Amino acid sequence: MLTEEQAADYVRRYDGVAATILTDGAGLVRRRVFWLAMFDGCAEPELILELFEGEDLAALDEEIRASGRWPVIPIGERFAQVVWHGHEFEGGTDYVVLTPGRAISVAAREGHGYGPGLSWAEFDRLATTPERLLLALPALGDADAPPEAVERVAAALITVGRDAPAAATEAARQILDNPARWSLDGDILLCDGAYTVRKRGGLPDADLRAVTAALAAG
Repeated sequence: MLTEEQAADYVRRYDGVAATILTDGAGLVRRRVFWLAMFDGCAEPELILELFEGEDLAALDEEIRASGRWPVIPIGERFAQVVWHGHEFEGGTDYVVLTPGRAISVAAREGHGYGPGLSWAEFDRLATTPERLLLALPALGDADAPPEAVERVAAALITVGRDAPAAATEAARQILDNPARWSLDGDILLCDGAYTVRKRGGLPDADLRAVTAALAAG
């Protein structure tokens, strides 16, 4: 969970939203429908439906909106996922890097999403369990991911979805398909992706440097 200072830093981008709206969402990972929500739109619909058939995505969305809270799901000590919602059908998922007093968003899935926010090396340090691998996966984008990446992601998908190896493997290939590449410029890791904020001008240099340092530590 975020500290009070990190929570305040995160919500300041939303007018009139108090930090108390954030709540512990770690329990969501035990529900298959959550993973359907996570990967809906990340690969061909029939593949995702084969993995998570029978789950009610609309009911989960209504449940979270009715709670009036925004679930925060930690992915290690320095990275987290925030599921937010606004008026009517507004909503999305932010991926934030946690540094002292800060929650710096590096990727988002929403109408005006951006990313990638993680290189393969950063993702690999976070992905110490199948759940953590999958939680961080939508923020990943790296053309230099190793060949075994598809197998790892497919195996993780099966742990939270149905036993459908062919669908999991093809979904993994599609999710990992990203042309972005990463390079180190001094002490800042930069991405060349068209929609990333991890580039010069995407975030202040101080934030880019803090993000690089935090994710290098895992």
